[in-house]
Amino acid sequence: MKKISLMAIAALLSLVSCAPQAFVVSPEMRGPSKSGLNLAGKSMAVVYLTDGNPRDTLFNASAAAGFASRLEEDYFGGERAVELFTALGGDGTEYASKDSLLSLVMETGKDVVFVIDIPELGVPTVKEPIKVTGRKVSIDSSYVSAASVPFTTKIFVYDSMNKEDRVYGFSGGRTFSVDVYSDGKMPKEMIANAVWKNISSGAERAGYSAAGTFMSTWKQDDFFVIYYDGAEDAWDKGAEYAYSYKWKEAISQWTALLKCKSDEKKACAAYNIALGCFMCGQPALALEWLDRSDSYTPVSLSASLREKIKKYTGIE
Repeated sequence: MKKISLMAIAALLSLVSCAPQAFVVSPEMRGPSKSGLNLAGKSMAVVYLTDGNPRDTLFNASAAAGFASRLEEDYFGGERAVELFTALGGDGTEYASKDSLLSLVMETGKDVVFVIDIPELGVPTVKEPIKVTGRKVSIDSSYVSAASVPFTTKIFVYDSMNKEDRVYGFSGGRTFSVDVYSDGKMPKEMIANAVWKNISSGAERAGYSAAGTFMSTWKQDDFFVIYYDGAEDAWDKGAEYAYSYKWKEAISQWTALLKCKSDEKKACAAYNIALGCFMCGQPALALEWLDRSDSYTPVSLSASLREKIKKYTGIE
């Protein structure tokens, strides 16, 4: 545990008492995605467009499922939390407008809406069939032909909680792979046609990959925890829990310290509770506790914590 006397960081903590001290915890913090969007703590929906073409619809439905699953892995601990919707689209350009996306936000009831445009699917490239080995297969599935399909698509995103209040557009092209099983005698033209009946898994992988642009970035950051040496036991217990990143248990100890008669101690306890709330994914509540800390007596560390909450969440 790295201890720092508050006398040594007087510029950070404007308290007159020499009793309080602080130590640093350095957790990995979630930052904005590569897209620049900060999506943590927000509800999401994925809307995929259809144009009546079964091939495009199958691709987009599968890609949307893969896209949503990766968002769920990163932001929701793998829980099914990202809802899928479908909408009729033409060339998708109408979804580049804020009004259209805002309407989808209202209809879905979500903070963030992703719209996957109708794809442009290219001509499959099919390799020569290879005999399947290592497992028992039927004669008509004894060979596998690997096919790759090029595609391009666009994704529009609107974050209703983003202060920039605009639609973000992303476009790109790549290929997805499809395996077609046969007896080894099927003409390439027939294999190419069979590709379209088996695009679900490849399209899902393509959607999963496309969501990478919106995954969180992570970096280590330092935060100060305040405690009083030789004072109430709750200070030591709270510090021990915080050092072990057991924030709920630490908050329980610090809450008990709000009964202290000293405004200074109550301010420090409220500051610690604010930090704990932030670490537990409750930034708005953390800011409320910082306000309460300030109401007792100013703690200069509060300004730094406020700035970090704003940086990581965008909440003012």
